[in-house]
Amino acid sequence: MPHIAIDYSANLANDLQPLDLPRKLHEAAQAMGVFPINGLRTFAQAVNDYRVGANTANEAFINIQVRIAPGRPEELRQHIVDTLFDTAEQTLAALIEERPVGLQLEITEFDRSLTRMAGSLPGA
Repeated sequence: MPHIAIDYSANLANDLQPLDLPRKLHEAAQAMGVFPINGLRTFAQAVNDYRVGANTANEAFINIQVRIAPGRPEELRQHIVDTLFDTAEQTLAALIEERPVGLQLEITEFDRSLTRMAGSLPGA
């Protein structure tokens, strides 16, 4: 862990591609040195069926969900959310300036008793 899932309204697809938000968030998470490298997964997908605000063609959203393993101290979780949100905000600054975009990033901890994992990635 973590898994960084980026959902965005499909009307942003052409605008987001050159900004490479998934790569930048992945690198920011990796640079913190608090996550196992092979546990880090970042993915993004356009949401084709959506409504935003007044439902104009220009309004858009980006929702980033970060799931991490439980047990990290509050101070570290705050550092993680601040670092990742700052990365997203800086990456998207010009886009948010150009058009109405809602940006949200939330960190949640998964429940170990209700989570199963398998695979062959080393150290994941």
